[in-house]
Amino acid sequence: MSNDYKIYVDGGRPATLNDGAGISTDCATVQEAVLAWQSLTPEQKIRATVRLIGGPAYTAHQIARFHYVTKQA
Repeated sequence: MSNDYKIYVDGGRPATLNDGAGISTDCATVQEAVLAWQSLTPEQKIRATVRLIGGPAYTAHQIARFHYVTKQA
């Protein structure tokens, strides 16, 4: 997998999972949101998004490309 394909996100940053049916779940970390996304049915995954608090929203295609980094203070 090339580096252009990867999406680097801070895995410790808070995020919100929207399951595609209008139900949003606040998660303490992006990694927690992704774990919840992975437990959705395939139909739900396609419609679901993960939004970083204070940042962008990512679609299913993008979520699958996440690679976690740790930002230093």
